[in-house]
Amino acid sequence: MNKTIPTPKLPEFEEPPVAEVAISLQFKALELLRTPQFGLLWSIFRTEGYSRIEEHGELEQAYEEFEGSSFPKVGISVQTFDDAPPPPRVWFLNEPKNELIQVQRDRLIVNWRRGAHSEPYPRYTHIIERFRSALASFVEFAKSEKLGDIIPTQCEVTYVNHMPSGLGWSKHGELCRVVTTWENHYSDEFLTTPEDVGFRARYRMGDDTGKDLGRLHVALQPAYRAADGQAIFVLNLTARGRPEPADFAGVFRMFDREHEWIVRGFTSITTTRMHELWRRKDG
Repeated sequence: MNKTIPTPKLPEFEEPPVAEVAISLQFKALELLRTPQFGLLWSIFRTEGYSRIEEHGELEQAYEEFEGSSFPKVGISVQTFDDAPPPPRVWFLNEPKNELIQVQRDRLIVNWRRGAHSEPYPRYTHIIERFRSALASFVEFAKSEKLGDIIPTQCEVTYVNHMPSGLGWSKHGELCRVVTTWENHYSDEFLTTPEDVGFRARYRMGDDTGKDLGRLHVALQPAYRAADGQAIFVLNLTARGRPEPADFAGVFRMFDREHEWIVRGFTSITTTRMHELWRRKDG
């Protein structure tokens, strides 16, 4: 069991490699929500600076379970002629396209992503306030359209980090320079440094009593940056779990807990040399 270690201050970096952040709330599906109503919702978000709109397919629900198998279950979905197609997932984007609100029948997501001008990461406090504002607008919209109550089921925070070569490492086989969980050691001399390395790991998130609330998912993969072909490592950290209690106060407490796990998990899994290059501010 991985327990939260209480400390007064989270690790902080002046130049973190954060490329994107997503804060997502899953809730019981609003079955009365129809595609034309997204136009009404856009009229609300447009006044808040989200002047662009796109349609995408729905995301599947994702739950952290602790009874029996915790791995995803595969099923078959059958749609009959009497079933109306599900409404889409709609993106509401601001003009620079670096902030995004996503809405579907059972999700509200707020994203920040680093744009072409490499603007600085605005920090969690800014993004969570954008989510709080979007949620307030969406709750009021659901009430005015008589869609039903927003009943939270899962909270999710994701951080995507892009770590380019030339900053602490040069080749994809040098993962040991970046993360603490990989050591380039072998039982004999047959294999040496790999061409590239990636990994996935899951950690249980518990409350102060040790009760399971969710999981931290960590995934790292080698890649090449589309803009210039530079070698990078992409490190994704997603914290997901149920809010307790299942109200909005519980939701934001869970988001804060997940953010803490991501920050501490990121710090724990990356090397002190990389911390120096990212200019860690705390001891």
